Amino acid sequence: MEVSVSFTDGNDPEGGLEGYSIDRTELGRVFLSAGAVQITGPVRIRYEKHPWIERFELDGIKAAPLRRTGIGTKNARGFVKSLATIYSRAYDEYREFGGDAAFDAPAYFGHAAERFISRAGDEQMERMFRKFSGLVENMWREGDEEMLSIAMNTMLPAIQADPAAAELFTDTITEEFREYIREH
Repeated sequence: MEVSVSFTDGNDPEGGLEGYSIDRTELGRVFLSAGAVQITGPVRIRYEKHPWIERFELDGIKAAPLRRTGIGTKNARGFVKSLATIYSRAYDEYREFGGDAAFDAPAYFGHAAERFISRAGDEQMERMFRKFSGLVENMWREGDEEMLSIAMNTMLPAIQADPAAAELFTDTITEEFREYIREH
């Protein structure tokens, strides 16, 4: 998610605009969309000038987590692409599980879960498992009915059956997803 921030020299209304929060910086007031970002510390804008680029860097702001609004629209093919960003063999395995012609999504994502769960106890592989945990959460958050079912009925039970994976998974996911899991 991209974070959009505006700053002004002070000609805007002091109270700001509805739906925005304001912070003062050396460059002027910063207007932040109240719903799209989280403030993680003092907001600072740094102007950096390098021989190859001039840019502004933001400190103290990060994108707010997306909220689940119900069944999403992202299908299996979309999540294969997402998996490929954290696992280089994702497309090779996609072809092994039927590819475009007869793709077996439950078996494919179940296999992926087993692969990542086996690495959850390895400190060097922890970062990869955390990314995989984010993928599972995104399947819940953005997935169509099939992907939601695979996440909740195939991948999540496999993760919860392994104590090391379950602990790391719970530590990685958002409070919103943890609450959903507790309730279901």
